[in-house]
Amino acid sequence: MSRFERKVERQKKEFEFTKKVEPQKTKLQLFKENFGFRWMKINIKSTIVLMLDFILVSIIFIPLLMNVVGARMAFVLGHGLITSFLVVITFKLINKEKTVFWQLLGRYCFLVILLSITSFIAGLLV
Repeated sequence: MSRFERKVERQKKEFEFTKKVEPQKTKLQLFKENFGFRWMKINIKSTIVLMLDFILVSIIFIPLLMNVVGARMAFVLGHGLITSFLVVITFKLINKEKTVFWQLLGRYCFLVILLSITSFIAGLLV
């Protein structure tokens, strides 16, 4: 090891360290990124909370809506609008994440479309 000579030239240079600035995402990009299931982390706790959200809407809100609109429409509106809202809010609280309004809106719109269509189909089959 001593046979090798190491020569290091030291020059007085100043180094500037800068952070790479991440580009800001637009509102439309935030909306599109959250228009899907990627934000849902499924585990035992989240599954139980999902069931409680569906049961809460089925027991409390749908019978109240049935006094105003028909049974099928109450089923579609209850699960489409109210359950979607509850699921988005509870997953935000479960994951303890800091989200922007546009992310929540993308998640909500996705669930409204999905749950409204499935509730409508289920209402037709019953």
